[in-house]
Amino acid sequence: MKEIIIKPGASHKKTNDVIFNIITERIHAECKILDFGAGAGYMCQKIGNYFKSQGIQPKEHMFACEIEINNFQYADIECRKISTDSIIPYDDESFDLIYAIEVMEHTRRPYDFIDQAYKKLKRNGWLVFSVPNSLHFKSRLQFLFSGFAEMYGPLSSKEKNAGRICGHIMPLNYSHFMYGVKKSGFKSSELFIDRRKRSALFLSLPFFPVLKYATYKYNKNLKKYDEEVWQENREVVKKINSIDMLSSRSCIIAAQK
Repeated sequence: MKEIIIKPGASHKKTNDVIFNIITERIHAECKILDFGAGAGYMCQKIGNYFKSQGIQPKEHMFACEIEINNFQYADIECRKISTDSIIPYDDESFDLIYAIEVMEHTRRPYDFIDQAYKKLKRNGWLVFSVPNSLHFKSRLQFLFSGFAEMYGPLSSKEKNAGRICGHIMPLNYSHFMYGVKKSGFKSSELFIDRRKRSALFLSLPFFPVLKYATYKYNKNLKKYDEEVWQENREVVKKINSIDMLSSRSCIIAAQK
């Protein structure tokens, strides 16, 4: 039977390509991987084909979970049903890597999910996730004039709209997710970007000197107000007005247990 070619769905191809590279740089022949919120299974198939090229059977190393399991099309691996409570239905310390692509903006409890991921990962395991970047400069301008960040518009409470942009119910940004991974116990994290939005980059460049000065002033005031909080957050504050944050379509984080 000819294999179905699964499409990436709502997530951008560039986002998937970056995450695929992050994952393949961190896995090995004996690892176990979980796709949380797998959708139709595009990334599962992509990684499954990578395993097959290494002579490894995907079903022994890859697992998936999804709210609408009838939408999952990748037949080579198991997909378990989940609900909106962010519970990962596997034993603790089961996985070497867990990833979630454009999922956490749809969930009511993203911090609970990060806690769950920490418990389900083995020691030195990785959590990799992406969310729309609400801090790129075009998004900041849109929020200033409309009250809604880009990709975080008016919400729909209808179940049929849960997977659409109007189902982006949790507009957390990089700072919040850094709090989440540190609070859960992850020992280190890295920030990655996907496709630069040319409109956001173009709009931000004339303001960049002002933003750099604003970062300097904010850091200085924060240190004066609460040096302990400043020590904990100074790298986060520095990244908030970086060119990467001002222009990237998505915020991609890889955190190690």
